[in-house]
Amino acid sequence: MNNREMLSYFNLTQIPFTKEIPTEQLHPLPSLQRHLSAARLLVETHGIGVITGKAGTGKSCLLRLLSEGLPPGLYKSFYLCHTSVGIVEFYTHLSSLFGLQPYYRRAAMFRDLKERILSMNTTSHIHPVLLVDEAHLLNNDILAEIRLLTNFQFDSMNALTVILCGSETLTRKFGLSILEALANSITITISIDSLAKEETFSYIENRLAHCGVKTPLFTKNAMELIHQASGGILRTIGAIANASMLKAFIASTEQVEAEHVQSVIQR
Repeated sequence: MNNREMLSYFNLTQIPFTKEIPTEQLHPLPSLQRHLSAARLLVETHGIGVITGKAGTGKSCLLRLLSEGLPPGLYKSFYLCHTSVGIVEFYTHLSSLFGLQPYYRRAAMFRDLKERILSMNTTSHIHPVLLVDEAHLLNNDILAEIRLLTNFQFDSMNALTVILCGSETLTRKFGLSILEALANSITITISIDSLAKEETFSYIENRLAHCGVKTPLFTKNAMELIHQASGGILRTIGAIANASMLKAFIASTEQVEAEHVQSVIQR
């Protein structure tokens, strides 16, 4: 028994629920579209923004959609996710991202980064967008340095857009005096919540449709139970749905019933 047999049994072209979903197949849920519009506004206004939410709610997915949708002749995104580091190592990663030679001296890397960012804006006419994932793991010194990196021409030019993405604990840090300048510079905050029941149903049905399903595979009761058990967390919805399909396949039933979901969540 393997995934290929299960896919064939349900007439699926691929595993429906996975983090490897192409951006063009991501279902435009109303909440996702709202968050994406806010993130695009942030980029257009060249500000500093924050995206927060529980693990699995789709924060990184939002960053991917934003990055891939940026006009290449106007913007260039830089994605950083290794955040549990010291300040020198942080600058090393950042220098490599921007195609610069890292040094052992923080001041030299800071200078080169500022020059590269300014050159991108004034010479290449491309605005850089720094996407920092898992930003709640950044120490306070690094968060303070990020604010300094956005200071150009006596703080009169927005040459770098920064989006800090992480868990809800990130926003708690902004009450600290050391981060007052950064907190005051944040222009847009996006809080990603769990999906409403209607969005959970829509997400499941849309993913199955993209994978070749033409008739309802999950019963309404099954989807209701998935929503309740997952709390509307996107990643958990997918995990439960995949496991429930396997249960239905083993039982040789044509649909995924609530009993299959129940057997998954009771493990």
